Amino acid sequence: MTVSATLNTPSQPTEPRAQQVAWWDRERALTVDFQQAPPQHPVLLKGYAQHWPLVAAARQSPEAVARYLLPFDAGKPLEAMIAGPKEGGRLFYTDDLSGFNFTRMKGFLPDALEILASQSRAPRPAAFYVGSTPIPDYFPGLEKVCTLPGVSAEVKPNLWMGNSTRVATHNDAADNIACVAAGRRRFTLFPPDQEDNLYIADAPHTPGGRPISLVDLRAPDLNRYPRFAQALSTAQVADLEPGDALFLPKHWWHNVDAFGPLNILINFWW
Repeated sequence: MTVSATLNTPSQPTEPRAQQVAWWDRERALTVDFQQAPPQHPVLLKGYAQHWPLVAAARQSPEAVARYLLPFDAGKPLEAMIAGPKEGGRLFYTDDLSGFNFTRMKGFLPDALEILASQSRAPRPAAFYVGSTPIPDYFPGLEKVCTLPGVSAEVKPNLWMGNSTRVATHNDAADNIACVAAGRRRFTLFPPDQEDNLYIADAPHTPGGRPISLVDLRAPDLNRYPRFAQALSTAQVADLEPGDALFLPKHWWHNVDAFGPLNILINFWW
């Protein structure tokens, strides 16, 4: 992969307190048409994607995931980010908001898998992250295998891949089902009406295309961002294992922590 940017700014991990997101078992989730009759609140869908072969591969090993994915590879270059170990996995701005604390890269799937493998052996791994990648374009055929009963085949999925990373609180303008295929993820959610308490950055560029909160969820500076205490009082947490999914209504704010040497999420927006 080829590289272009700089690295900066450490963060200190802590865990916020929050109530758990409502959850449904797989049997209940299978009865819902999420496009026609979506819930009005986030729902953790336990085991909703457990039938995917990719999930089965992830339960074996990262090497099994690589063997499963490579035959789907269309050979198109992927866009990725890498942040040095001192960033603690957080993909964010520099202190003055003029740039980012990660390096942008381009390369191919075998390159990405090799970087992830090499970082899994590092005492202090860098954070590596491939953002939203349309599956029909980059992994053709995988969309026919990674399907959900409550989502039309016309809704095309996206793949996200990396190791242990932290994506700052942001929202989306569409309903979403996010499925963990490998690794673990924690979503910390805030209702749409908490926007003013999240201190959304006013910057011309964003790390991933959507405006993000300036507050580090693991180490919130309540002297600098006092209203964030109100946002925290409304927070909900969903912890996802391979095969689990999260239904996330549009405009809900979400902070995403990914864990493990190889983490893959597949999501559906409509």
